Amino acid sequence: MKKEDIIFSDWHRWLFGTAPPAFTGEVAVRALLIFVVMLVIVRLLGRRMKAVTSVSELAVILTLGAIIAGPMQIPAAGLLPSVVVLVALLGMHRISNRLAFKYRRVELVQQGDAALLVRDGCLDLPAMQRQALSQEQLFGQLRNESIAQLGELRRVYFESNGRLSIYKLAEARPGLSVLPSADAPPAATDGLAPGQQACATCGHVPVLTDHAGTRCLRCGDENWVPAVLKKTAPK
Repeated sequence: MKKEDIIFSDWHRWLFGTAPPAFTGEVAVRALLIFVVMLVIVRLLGRRMKAVTSVSELAVILTLGAIIAGPMQIPAAGLLPSVVVLVALLGMHRISNRLAFKYRRVELVQQGDAALLVRDGCLDLPAMQRQALSQEQLFGQLRNESIAQLGELRRVYFESNGRLSIYKLAEARPGLSVLPSADAPPAATDGLAPGQQACATCGHVPVLTDHAGTRCLRCGDENWVPAVLKKTAPK
């Protein structure tokens, strides 16, 4: 389109673009046909596509969106080439999944591996940095799982699908609160652990035999907050 063709008061162009008005009805038919083809393709891609469980599945979803955009809106674009591309994408996805099932290295390249973020109530800061996950982002996800403090946790894994797998201790220990800093620690049995401090950076709670001055033995920081105790409810 040339510069002189852009006229602000050209309502025909605003409503229909450069295509004739008759193309509007064709767009509806194109969208219906592409929708039916997409249903078939996504169904054949497998159930995991419904949850977008890995980077490869997310890449496929984004590619599908790019493929179907043109045929539905551009008069000069035909439907058949896009259908061929969709079928080719399905084939590539099936082959890559077969290779991932057979070879562990291919699976790691496609989907990544689980990362250990919390070990025995303490944050693994290097692992969080590699995953580009901040402390507040992790704490927000833990709050969604009704976790009040890190002392409840034995292991927390960051799965390749972006979800957390949480394994709790049988009996909670004093730990760093995951509540927002503006909020006070909970009261009663879920309140402060008397006389114990937690590192605000990694969650380490020192014992009497620890001797490192004011520095945390795990991360070397000097930012301390009162530890929180949450007792595990009886089963």
